[in-house]
Amino acid sequence: MIRAFLFKLFVFLLFSNCMPLIAQQSTGYEDVFYINGPNSEHLSKYTTFWVDKELKGSLNNAVKALNEGSFEHWKINTTLNLGQNPYPLWLHLRVKNMSDEFHHYWWSVYSQADYMFVYEKKPEGWIVTDTIAKAVLKKDRKLPVRFLAKDFEMKYGEEKDILIKIVNPRHLQNAITDFTTPDNNLLWEKNFYWNIGFFLGCFLFIGVISLVIAGILRETVFFQYGLYLFLIVSVMLLQEIMVTVIDVDSLFYFFNRLHSLPLIIISLAVHFEILAYILNIKKYRSKPVILFRKINRGILLYGIIIAILYFVFMEKLHFGQFLYSLIWKISVALAFIVVVNTFAMVVTLMNSRKQLITGILLGLILLYLNPAGYFINYSGMFNYYRITYPNYFYWIVCAELLILGGVVTWRYRKTITDNYKLIKEKAIQEERALQREVEIQEQERQQIARDLHDDLGTTISAIKLIITNSYDDDKTLVNMINKANTDVRHFFSKLSLEQGKNENIVEIIRTKIAELNRIGNVDLSFITVGDELTLPDYLTQPLSRIAVELLSNVIKHSEATEATIQLLIEKREVQLIVEDNGIGFDLKEKKGKGMGLENIYSRTNRWNGEVHLSSNHSGTTVIITIPY
Repeated sequence: MIRAFLFKLFVFLLFSNCMPLIAQQSTGYEDVFYINGPNSEHLSKYTTFWVDKELKGSLNNAVKALNEGSFEHWKINTTLNLGQNPYPLWLHLRVKNMSDEFHHYWWSVYSQADYMFVYEKKPEGWIVTDTIAKAVLKKDRKLPVRFLAKDFEMKYGEEKDILIKIVNPRHLQNAITDFTTPDNNLLWEKNFYWNIGFFLGCFLFIGVISLVIAGILRETVFFQYGLYLFLIVSVMLLQEIMVTVIDVDSLFYFFNRLHSLPLIIISLAVHFEILAYILNIKKYRSKPVILFRKINRGILLYGIIIAILYFVFMEKLHFGQFLYSLIWKISVALAFIVVVNTFAMVVTLMNSRKQLITGILLGLILLYLNPAGYFINYSGMFNYYRITYPNYFYWIVCAELLILGGVVTWRYRKTITDNYKLIKEKAIQEERALQREVEIQEQERQQIARDLHDDLGTTISAIKLIITNSYDDDKTLVNMINKANTDVRHFFSKLSLEQGKNENIVEIIRTKIAELNRIGNVDLSFITVGDELTLPDYLTQPLSRIAVELLSNVIKHSEATEATIQLLIEKREVQLIVEDNGIGFDLKEKKGKGMGLENIYSRTNRWNGEVHLSSNHSGTTVIITIPY
């Protein structure tokens, strides 16, 4: 029994080890592709390739290599990726139609290649049957599709021997290819257009809105966000070979001369600036943060320069040139550096907020999913996630639309609120400083008034007493001393505009009008409208001064018999209106002359107010408006 058990175990292990070999043989390469209508099988099992070492390449070289067996297979169910290859790539396929029906088949190549030349083997030898160029609008192609494709008509049992030459000197040689019926191909294409078109439309729409907001608000971050979305759209058009769907010749020409790699660098650098704004980088002035920003802006400048140079000299560039190959490698390295620099910036700023773990997690997400990763996957340099339709990256950008859009708006509102608080605090400080200055000036005025009253006032009173007693008959002298005494009292009244602690603007003006009515010949009346308690304290003294100055001008110069002063206190401004029935004056001649008007204008302007003055032979009206 033991021997029987050991024998059965040996047989099981033998067949277990042989099964992979049998499976490998059953999935090995084949020389002829037997097709029967729509096909989804990978062509790597049937197609061979060869790289011509001449830059232009020739059919004779390819046929010779084919006859000598130099064409070779690549790994089954994978994409042929030759990296930086400036030389023509030749693909060979022998296909036989096994369908009972006549069929059209498309051999499609999804590549950034400039040209695809198609050759078929005829009895008379290999002949070129078609040339497809990338720089041709979709509507102008024989097959109106976004990719390079050749149509083959095949009857039942018909076999074709096909060679195609792919010229792709400026992009990585990473060609995806299939062979199927047009209906089958377009069925997939229709879904592709819906998927990609949805994302392109969303990104463009939000990008336009962001730029409009940037123009209205004059806010840089909205411009950066709109630019970032337009860069992503441009890269998507290039990588998804969607440029050919553009119908406008000038736009097609423009996009056809762009290269994804410098656009990726620019978009990464712009993305850095958006994140820096969200994390309020201006608040942190440490040396590492300053260094991160300098690195980013240097790489941004590099990306812009390389994009412009490629646009101008595109036809002259290829991977066979040492400089172009070097710039490509440097650009790829800088794209990685921007990603790492963004990671370091995010972690550093979040650590400054005591949120290191959150910063690391956010940074790792940005390391894994970003425009550089999208480009690397599509170019076949390194496939660290599987490309699907729609691509993961599009969903990430959509998520960013929601997250970044919301956070940018929040940050903008917070910035506006903070700035408003700073402006308000500054205004309060300026108001306090101005109020203090007014108080100091008022103290000086009171001191001058006291000195005038004690010295000059006493002296004039004594002189008046002497003249009245000794020179009573000299009426001119008596009138002169009386006028001097009245002028001094009036001047003292203007200077000594004392404001009690509990007095408001209405009480002050009413008191002064009563005094002026006693010493003058003009009948002054006062009208007030509004709640004087709503008037800011800092305007009480200036308004009082302006009112007294206006009334003094009426008494001195107007020759009026009546005058009215109105105080209108509204919610956001105060108006002081003085009207008289005097002789008036010439505005052009008098405006700006004399201390009275100059004082009124200067005091009003000091509080951002306005003076409106009108005068004719029947009287004068002055309107003072001061906002608060």
